[in-house]
Amino acid sequence: MIKPEETEQERTVTRVDPAGNGEQTTTRATATVTPMSSRLQSAVWLVVGVVDVILALDFVFKLLAAANVGFVGFITGVAGSLNAPFRGVLATSVPNGHYFAWPDVVAVVVYAIAAFIVVSLIRIMAGRRSPQTSGI
Repeated sequence: MIKPEETEQERTVTRVDPAGNGEQTTTRATATVTPMSSRLQSAVWLVVGVVDVILALDFVFKLLAAANVGFVGFITGVAGSLNAPFRGVLATSVPNGHYFAWPDVVAVVVYAIAAFIVVSLIRIMAGRRSPQTSGI
């Protein structure tokens, strides 16, 4: 994980009264800044987490044979768009009358792997570069 960068500012103020007596005050302030790449990595994991939760809820609702109304209908509609590329990859099974939706499981795994790859690329791109020396 990329560590936050700390910046430190120092400001010195000298005050002189009319009699010529001076007083010097030094103020130091430290600020912690989270690098943009770290925020981007967090955003990727947040989006994939939400997508995976929607797919997992859809899987559970189908497994429990929940009625497709209200919240369940909303989740089923959204999950239908998210798992569409994975329909037909594995056959859907119905053991003991419960609907086992394999496209949801495959989609969760593929989206998690895709997120890992994207976050790894962000880490590579944000890596610290050593100063280049010219050979002149």
